Amino acid sequence: MKVLKKLNDNFERWCMMIFFSALFIIVMLGIISRTIFNSPFTWTEEAARLAFIWLIFMGISFGTKYDKHINVTIILDRLPKKVSAAFTILWDLVALAVFVWVSIYGVKYITYMAGSYTFALRINQGLTTAIVAISGILNCYRIIEKMVKIHVPAFKEVK
Repeated sequence: MKVLKKLNDNFERWCMMIFFSALFIIVMLGIISRTIFNSPFTWTEEAARLAFIWLIFMGISFGTKYDKHINVTIILDRLPKKVSAAFTILWDLVALAVFVWVSIYGVKYITYMAGSYTFALRINQGLTTAIVAISGILNCYRIIEKMVKIHVPAFKEVK
């Protein structure tokens, strides 16, 4: 249980650290190959792009988990606390619906792209685009987790 809790608490952070490190190393290899060897590696741009895309999609889930997305709260701040808490849950449900849609169409996109390969690395495009569905599913989980642990109890607490 302790391992699962640690995984739940840090999954996106660890993934983002791995993808950022990979991105940094790949970009540095590209720079070194161009400047020192005067012969660029053909795969570095594609690998850096893929690492960056996966990093960004993990960042979306990280932002959802910690409520770090941009919010306009001027209206909610002026409403009674019970109504404000209800709107927070409503927005969670709207976001959940969006990410369910992203997950469903992300899986369809994987199957659509599975027949092709990347140009330089020859990686199956189904694997490279899997992050769309993975991120959608992670975001659904994080929204439900946030609702159950924070937003619904806060709504019940307010009188």
